[in-house]
Amino acid sequence: MTLLAAAAAWLLSTRPGHRIDGDFMEREQAGDADLWLLRQAANNTVAEERARAALALGRIGGPVAVERLVKMLGDSAPSVRANAAFGLGLAEDAGYGAQPDEAAAEALLAALDDDERKVVAYAVEALGKMHRQSAAVRLTRTPAPLVFTLTALVRLDDERLLPWIAARLSSGDQDVRWAAAVALNELEAPCDEAISRSMVNLATRDRNDFVRAAAARALRRCEPGDDAKTAIGAALSDRDPKVRGQAAETIGLWGDADLAEWLDPATKDSNPVVQLQALQAAVRLVPELLPEVRAQLGSVDLELAAPAFPAPAARPAEAVPAFEPPELQQIARTKGRNLVMETSEGELPIELDYELAPLAAERFYRMALSGAFELQTVGALRPNGYVQFPARDFAAQKLAAHRNQRPFLRGSLGLVPLDGRWDAPAFFIALTPLPLLDGRATNFGRLLAGDDILDRLGPQARILAIRAAQ
Repeated sequence: MTLLAAAAAWLLSTRPGHRIDGDFMEREQAGDADLWLLRQAANNTVAEERARAALALGRIGGPVAVERLVKMLGDSAPSVRANAAFGLGLAEDAGYGAQPDEAAAEALLAALDDDERKVVAYAVEALGKMHRQSAAVRLTRTPAPLVFTLTALVRLDDERLLPWIAARLSSGDQDVRWAAAVALNELEAPCDEAISRSMVNLATRDRNDFVRAAAARALRRCEPGDDAKTAIGAALSDRDPKVRGQAAETIGLWGDADLAEWLDPATKDSNPVVQLQALQAAVRLVPELLPEVRAQLGSVDLELAAPAFPAPAARPAEAVPAFEPPELQQIARTKGRNLVMETSEGELPIELDYELAPLAAERFYRMALSGAFELQTVGALRPNGYVQFPARDFAAQKLAAHRNQRPFLRGSLGLVPLDGRWDAPAFFIALTPLPLLDGRATNFGRLLAGDDILDRLGPQARILAIRAAQ
């Protein structure tokens, strides 16, 4: 019996890559950190398979998984340590109700001194998700990419770090300038004279569209002095619709009715989303315009009141049936699939991510080809944020989440999260990078083209069909 057991263990340890990945997915969709998975995490001689086990444990969560992940932070392989840190961020996410483990927090703090930058980055991210506010100052002194650090500081919400964040607005790296502006916006930081000057400069002079849009948004918190008004006036005619729309919203929120006429060109903008933002701002400033605006819009809802991040319109109790083991092995062998989403504004080619989110990619593929999103209109729209589409009623079952390390960039596709374990039967497309959703929503694919179409997906946009690409 001992020899037979040893032989069985050897056969399992030498399974082809797709076979063992199917085994990992079987545990993930069942939410089961069983003995086999724990042994893979501790004893598998292949570093990448130990790393894959760490990711599975993070997705599953629970005390047993967390205990093993803490130990894996001491693994000799950097890839394992990185996935262990990322996995702890999944399992210990306070935003989804987790009560962070003290041993996990201490281990992650120690990981901030790791020699590998990726390990440090995921440790920073995890401590942010754990809301470990006592670590805030320490996070500013690591070699992690500043986008990771700034995102973590938003989650920690420590006002002591606002000056440190504001100082990043003058960075020579456009991604850092953008992340700093976004962080200040998310924290609703007070706009002092120095921040106002920085935002005026960024809104008018920065070459990056995303930076200008974030700065135009930030100016709504600033005193509308001459410089701020000049900057927003220029932003209203910016080449990028994201910037024009944010400028229109800022004018509306300033509350100065004398500026209503500034919105006239934007209310006739060629982009339907910018036009709606401008009309909404105009009505905010001059409520008497409401009948005229409603006549112009027809059946279009004037409100753009979507939450800051994708949220489910309903919370189904029933889960979609799990994939069977043979199906999981087939999914593990799938290298990738492409779809074409036909919308009322044009066609959007989609690449599904079978590398990091195979369960979610396959689930979306099957739902899409079954007509689950056919003829669905926009369910929620956050300009310069995301556009969301719900599934039809026949597909209204919750889906096992498959959170991963893929960042949400413009054009990324994600499933709308229900909680730390489940996703809703709805998807969204990121209209801008959404770092606060990284590792918190399932990223399962991306658009391959159609940037101009993406900007035109307004409240009345509709999915006509989704088909397999030829």
